[in-house]
Order: sequence, then C-alpha cells, then structure tokens
Amino acid sequence: MRKKYIALFLVLAFALSFCTMAYAQDVTSTDALTLSAQSLALKKGDNAALTVNDGSSVTWTSSNPNIATVSDGTVTGVSLGRATVTATASDGRCATCVINVALKGIDVSSYQGSVDWAAVKADGVDFAILRDGYGNEHPETQTDTTFAANYDSATANGLKVGAYHVSYATTVAEAQQEAQFCLGILNGRKLDYPVYLDVEQPFHSTMQASQIDSVISTFCNAMIKAGYRTGVYGNTTLLNQFKTISSFSAYDTWVAHPDVLLPNYGGSYAMWQYTSAGSVSGVSGAVDLDYSYQDYPLGPQTISQPAGTAATDSSMASDTGAAITLKAGKTYQFKFTPKNASDKPTFSTGNSRVIKTVFQKKIGASYYYKIQCVGRGCTSVYSALPKQNAVRRCVVTVA
Repeated sequence: MRKKYIALFLVLAFALSFCTMAYAQDVTSTDALTLSAQSLALKKGDNAALTVNDGSSVTWTSSNPNIATVSDGTVTGVSLGRATVTATASDGRCATCVINVALKGIDVSSYQGSVDWAAVKADGVDFAILRDGYGNEHPETQTDTTFAANYDSATANGLKVGAYHVSYATTVAEAQQEAQFCLGILNGRKLDYPVYLDVEQPFHSTMQASQIDSVISTFCNAMIKAGYRTGVYGNTTLLNQFKTISSFSAYDTWVAHPDVLLPNYGGSYAMWQYTSAGSVSGVSGAVDLDYSYQDYPLGPQTISQPAGTAATDSSMASDTGAAITLKAGKTYQFKFTPKNASDKPTFSTGNSRVIKTVFQKKIGASYYYKIQCVGRGCTSVYSALPKQNAVRRCVVTVA
C-alpha cells in the first residue's frame, strides 16, 4: 500500500512539474518589443520613421510633443531639446527611442590637420568648436596652428563657430593669464558659440571645489567682459564630482560622454559631445561629434549700452560681481548701497527684451533691484543719479 501511494505521488509530482514548465515556457515565449533605432538625431522640421521588430500593432507616444511628435511611427523634430518616443503593444510590451532634436557640430584642433570646410558644411554640419590653444606659458608653441585657417574657412562656408581653450590653471592668477592668452589668439574675431574652458586634465579632479570654481569663473568672466559668450567643457566624471559649484550653473556647460545613449549627468547642459570616433566628409580620420540644444545667434555677443552712460565707478557697493550669467525665465535681485547716504539712484536695464525690471525698493541704506530674464542675450544693469549720466553696474548674460 505504501508503495502504491509513493507511485501515485511521483505521477502527480511529474504532472505538476510538466504543467509548471509548460506555463513558464508560455510566459517567456513572447519576444521583447524592439524598435528599428534606439536613438535618432533630427533637426527642427525633419522626419524619421521608426518600426517595431515584429510588426506588432502599437500605440506611439512622445514624452514631450513640444520637442518631438510621433504619428504611426513617424517622428518629427519640433524644437531643440530631447524627448523619448515610446511604442506600446496591446499585450503591455514597450520599447523606447531617444530623440535628439539638435544642431550638428564637430570640434577640431591641429590633430585633424587640414579640414575641407566646404565638404563639412555639405555633410550637414551646422557649427564647429575650434581649439585656439592651451595653457599660457609659451604662446609660440601653445597656440593651435590650425585655429586661424579653420576659423577663416569655417565662417566663409557658413558654419557657426565657437572656441575652446585647454586649461592647465590651478590658481586665479594662472586663469587670468590663460584668459588673456586666449583673447590674444581670438584677436577680436566674431564668434557665435561660446568660448569654452576645457577642464579635463587629470589634476582637475584633485582640486578643491572652491579652487576649480575660482579658476572657471575667472576665465569665463574675462570672456564676458571681452564681449564673448562663455562656458565650461568637461567629462561627466568631473562634472558630477563638482556639480554643486556655482560655475556649472552660471555658464553654459558642454558635456563630454561619448558612445552612450544618454550622458550620465543630471545637470543642465547646452551641448553634448556624443562620440569621439565620428566620421565627417572633409575631415581625415576620426573626429568628435556634438549636439547643440541651443541655437546661438549669428554674430558677436553685444552688450547694449544706452547713449550717455559711463563705465562702472566705485560710488556704490554691490553684492554682485561685474558680470553674471542667468537662465532664461529666472529672476535675480541686486543689493546696491551708495557710499553717499544722500544719493537716491534709480536703476534700469539696457535691453528690456533680455531683462526687465520687477521692482526697486529702498530698505535701510541699501537699494534692492530685482530683474526677470525674459529673453536670451546680453545687456547691462545701470544706475543713475538725478541730472547725471547712467553708470553701468553689471553685465548680465541670459542663456
């Protein structure tokens, strides 16, 4: 009798295991849903088609239709930025594709040798970031030997141009010297894109946060004072290490993280160097390729200054430096304290299409002047005493 029960138990166990295996096989037999591409790069107004691997009927959605729309798998670039398109099947399977709506660029130096910029332009490239040089000690050897020729030919062929300077500075004094060296190479040339400070040397990651912050702000403020847009270039390791320093939010960021679907950086950035092994007509060998999510205007950055104004003087203390960069849509409040208590200044903006006045209040001996950033560009904040010329107090760049 006992043997009989044992045999029956074994039969039931076998049957149960067979059902379990069959059920598991049924669950895993469904293939994952995949798309014809994991990422797409489009310009505004461009279209591209996505398809699913097995022809399943799917519902298409975009994470941000203001940047990219999708209809029956056809993706359209609407505005610069990044969105995710998702295809969802009726059985719940889904797949995604990252959509970069961006301008396409390259960054080059003497390592690329002679570049055929007409061919580069014909290959769909919109902009180029050119190395002007590196360091500050030896201008005769540390100036990029191709910068001048690259600038002349790139601009002649209709590309927008920016520059980058490789930094070796560890002190404010060295950053000042690098800034002057860089400005000497630029020699007043008009740029559309910013002048970026490249901080990717191994020793940069060993610096104190306050130290690298001072180096970056010293260089970038010198660029702003010279009339250029400015920014910081670095890899994601360094950017994440120093993500709390003010420089990374004050100036445009160009992030380097090649050959990944998305950069591993949670901060805001205007440009992404997405590969270092790109191929472009007109360039021999590999070249860095970049996406720009901001369309910088043609021509130099101009500082609007009304007629009858004077340079900044020392008659008033301020809690803000001579130049700041703010994000569009943000507000900022200045605190000005006249050295002469009887002075009663009024404050204004040089270009109300860039920044507009929110209010002016006197509290104690100080005046509080609040602005709102309403459009990208560069202008100034001015103070004026009765029957006197206005004085420029701060240059404001809205990015």
